[in-house]
Formats: sequence, structure tokens, C-alpha cells
Amino acid sequence: MLVFGTVVASRPHQVRIKIHEFDEFESGWFFVPQLCTVKDKSSNSLAINTEVAACVTEDFEDGCIIGALYNDEDVCILEDENVKLLSFEDGTLFKYDKTEHKHTVDVKGQIYVKAADKVIFDCEVEMTKNLKVAKDVFDKKGSMQAMRDVYNPHTHSNGNNGLPTGQPNNSML
Repeated sequence: MLVFGTVVASRPHQVRIKIHEFDEFESGWFFVPQLCTVKDKSSNSLAINTEVAACVTEDFEDGCIIGALYNDEDVCILEDENVKLLSFEDGTLFKYDKTEHKHTVDVKGQIYVKAADKVIFDCEVEMTKNLKVAKDVFDKKGSMQAMRDVYNPHTHSNGNNGLPTGQPNNSML
């Protein structure tokens, strides 16, 4: 049977709901479907007060949530079928616009990326803030540390004392 209700209790991957059309009857624990559960894993829990649709047994003790529903209070913030969005309470969002081919990620904290081998960017990267690197930085000619090793200890043949100096004794790569 198909019913509609509001989440009143939540634990990992299960919820209890109050079923509106049956005098706010409180159900047993219903399963919340996940994207994958065997080899790959996913986890998505529902918050208390989320409006849901569920498929349930006649005694309301067993069931499965079909999905969360928008309502008059919790409205959808998108009106474009070409935009996919995952938005979090703290303002963090992941958004993809299929027509503009643009993926926007706005994280209100830190992003941690760990790769067993390397991360490859096959595009121009534009930084609007500082870039801090714990190891060396390389381009096609060499590393920044190699340039420091050559140029930091260099000397000039004519001194300076406010006068023009001679050429450095080392040249850049």
C-alpha cells in the first residue's frame, strides 16, 4: 500500500514515519533505499520532519521509503530540469548544469583529495587565492627548488653599492 508521512525517528538507513491518512499513526522501522549496498556502498539518511512516500504492509510495521517529497514548507529551489543539485544545510552545494556544461562546487569547509597515484587536471587552472605546496613544484623545464638552489647563492662580479651590477654567474634554465 502507498502512504504518505513525516519522518519522526531516524537511524542509519531506516526511519519511522507518522502516516497522515491514518490519524498520524506511527509506523515500524522502514528501510531507506540506497544507491548501492553490495560491492560499492552509499549512505543517505533522512532528517526528522522530512515528508516521504512509502510502500508499506497493511499493519504498517514493514515498509520501504520510496522517496522524500517537496511540500509547501520545504520547496524545491530549482526550476530547471537541466540542472542537478545536491545542497546541504551549511550552504555547501554540488551543482551541474547540463546546458552550460558547468559543474559548480561550493564547499563551506575543506576539501581533502587523496589519490593512490596522482590527480590530473587536463585544463587551465586559475587560482584566486594563494597556492601552498608541501613538496616541490615542477614545470616542463625543472623544479622551483632546483631554481632556488642555483639562484639563491649567486654572486655578481661588480658588487652593487647602488651601481649597476654585472651578470649573475649562473643563468636560468
